[in-house]
Amino acid sequence: MWFVLRLLGAIAFLFAIIFSIPLAFDVGGRKCGLAFSLALSGFYFLLSSLRISTAPKSKSRRLINLISGLQWIVIPFLLIWSLNKFSVDAENSGGWLERTFGGKRVHYKSVHEWLFGSGGMLESWTIGAWDALLRYSTPIFQMSEGFCSLLIIQAIGQVSKYLVHREGGDAWMVSHNAVQHD
Repeated sequence: MWFVLRLLGAIAFLFAIIFSIPLAFDVGGRKCGLAFSLALSGFYFLLSSLRISTAPKSKSRRLINLISGLQWIVIPFLLIWSLNKFSVDAENSGGWLERTFGGKRVHYKSVHEWLFGSGGMLESWTIGAWDALLRYSTPIFQMSEGFCSLLIIQAIGQVSKYLVHREGGDAWMVSHNAVQHD
């Protein structure tokens, strides 16, 4: 019973991740989607690093498990934050490179705002670097996807071969289908 509940929770969690990232891109635009995916990656990198660096029975692991249990709150919070901060606005500015090095810094009131404010240097560099990393690692993702597809095809072939040899030919398919239709 506990296994079924964990399985359903994992499926719901993956459903939330898989549908929240495209939602951020569709509703908020490219910059919002990139910021949301970067925030999620940072959160899970930090969570994984903390899990690896602590002993399984320590008191700090309990805190990490609590943070892990709060993922249901963290994901919508990060989505709302990125939609609020990085959504598409009315001005039609250029890309992150043009905004950063274009020389149009007069609309900033201070150096602090130019570096850390909305559309500032730090924001442009982090989201721009994340965009470049994702763009240039696309071939790696495609090769990984192809490799995993081959592994799945091989596993299905091995299971089919086992069933054919172990169960005495293709009769298991006919008997299995006949039992289901009765």
